[in-house]
Amino acid sequence: MLGRRGTTIAVSGAVAVLPLVVAVVALLWRPWAPVLDLAMTEFRVRDVGGRFTPRIGLPGRIGDFPDQGSHPGPWSFYLVAPFYRLGAATAWGMQLGSVVVNSAAFVGVVVIGHRLAGRRGAIALAAVAAVAIRGFGLDVLTHPWNPYFPLALFLLLLVAAWAVLAGDHAMAVVVAFCASVAAQTHVPYLLSCVAVSVLVLGVLIARWRRSDGIERHAVARSTLLALGVTAVLWVPPLVDQWRRDPGNLTMLYRHFTGEPTEPLVSIGTAIRVFLRHLDAFGALGRLLTDPNAFVVRSGTPTGSGITGSLVGGSVVLALWVAGAWYASRRGHRLLVALNSVVGVALLAGLVSMARIFGKVWFYLTLWAWMTLLLVLLSILWTALLLARDRRRELVPADAPVRLATVVGIVATLLSLTAVVTHDVPEPNLSDGLRAVVPPTVDALERGAGEAVGPDGTYLVFWQDAVFIGAQGYGLVNELERRGFDVGVHTTWRVPVTHHRVLAPGSYDAEIHLVSGDYIDDWRSRPDHVEVATVDVRTDDERRRFDELEAQVDDRLRELGRPELIDVVDGNLFGASLDPDLPQDVIDDMAEMLLIGEPVSVFIAPAGSTF
Repeated sequence: MLGRRGTTIAVSGAVAVLPLVVAVVALLWRPWAPVLDLAMTEFRVRDVGGRFTPRIGLPGRIGDFPDQGSHPGPWSFYLVAPFYRLGAATAWGMQLGSVVVNSAAFVGVVVIGHRLAGRRGAIALAAVAAVAIRGFGLDVLTHPWNPYFPLALFLLLLVAAWAVLAGDHAMAVVVAFCASVAAQTHVPYLLSCVAVSVLVLGVLIARWRRSDGIERHAVARSTLLALGVTAVLWVPPLVDQWRRDPGNLTMLYRHFTGEPTEPLVSIGTAIRVFLRHLDAFGALGRLLTDPNAFVVRSGTPTGSGITGSLVGGSVVLALWVAGAWYASRRGHRLLVALNSVVGVALLAGLVSMARIFGKVWFYLTLWAWMTLLLVLLSILWTALLLARDRRRELVPADAPVRLATVVGIVATLLSLTAVVTHDVPEPNLSDGLRAVVPPTVDALERGAGEAVGPDGTYLVFWQDAVFIGAQGYGLVNELERRGFDVGVHTTWRVPVTHHRVLAPGSYDAEIHLVSGDYIDDWRSRPDHVEVATVDVRTDDERRRFDELEAQVDDRLRELGRPELIDVVDGNLFGASLDPDLPQDVIDDMAEMLLIGEPVSVFIAPAGSTF
């Protein structure tokens, strides 16, 4: 029997994560071919446990291509790998791994909630988890993209740190685990994870110095265990640092302490981004209509809706500060502990935002919404406390539980409705890739062109007019999944991994994936045999793409930037990154990127490229 405690945790946790479970089951019937970063992720997940087990994370905007650095560590790959193999080494297995890890993290939040405040704490934090799932959306929490993967772990980190400050020093191990995995997976988490970890360590040291006897021993044991877990989790990146020159940690240090490769955002921009992620009025109001309101808000251009975000964020910040003062004055132990963690997370978050280089991509600040959810928990808790202090008869004792139950159930129901439209990432790119893989496999097996059959070695090359080779990485991944010996030129040694590089003369033929205007060029090349061509767009989408392209070309001429027209035709994504373009042109290009272009695959003689 579970008992009352176990039942509360089981029911609360199950209600919160139910949408994730339903979503991953639904994804069984939605085939997916990962592209770009997620193809790179699958390479590394597939390598776990073998000779080439990864020791560092996914490549990032760290240094210069082709020798860019990577995110610090590989633990996201290690955590996903068992479920990937359980899913028969299919792309769905990575989705399964993501859902299991995220569900475990959210249930962990509920468990700690019960340790903090019994049944009330479990239900309240289950509601926080349910709102987080609704706010980020099912797409974010069912795929192991490295900016997404640590989100639930980051919430668990904050809640575990709260528990430590509230006296539950055993939760320091959870802090160590979550902080290490999150910081290793995506650099933007690093500063906040370090700051919260330092806070926890400082509290543990102070508690150890004040205590004696059994309590002193228990604190020491928890502290040493947490430090030991941290040391073990950082072994892979440290081994990489020792065995490579320069090691990845050195590359990270040089990148973030040296001259920025792109301009740092201004302090004003950092403050605007910070307040936007505290604007509960703007974000939570969209939860009823948007299945991923937090992602949408993070992706809002820094100049859009600025007044509302500044006001809303400032009001929320002021309410939290006032509530923190009241809780401190009243001596409320749990609230003071929560506010201490939140305060450190807010400060570290602001500093992290001020260290952003170049464009403020939406994925760089998603973690800040988890801090906001705890800010709101603090504000609501303080408001109920204040109301009961003033007019106890007007606020029933079970009011917090009722409120949290309603919030959690509504958020879960809204998330469940989103399962109907839930899709795989980049569906147009995925669908186009899935369509060309079977004829490509058939061509290789029957020896089309220079192909020598299924036992040959093939170099994959791409010339992508749309999305910086996204489907090219995916083609390497899909052919490798089917047992072909494939690799790439040394140019792509970092994203595709060094052991997948093929030296000149070591392969039998080349496989070229090309898109857009490049297709006609490839068709004119001698000895290049076209084996697959697909255009997954509808007639309406083709017409819309042509309209947008003409519109963009006209605007570029108006802006005195005609030189970008050829760039749009040959590297649409690259053109969209021009910092001097107005928002309407960027929006049109973004829509073109979503629609995509035709893609073809050719078999070419060895030595056709480079």
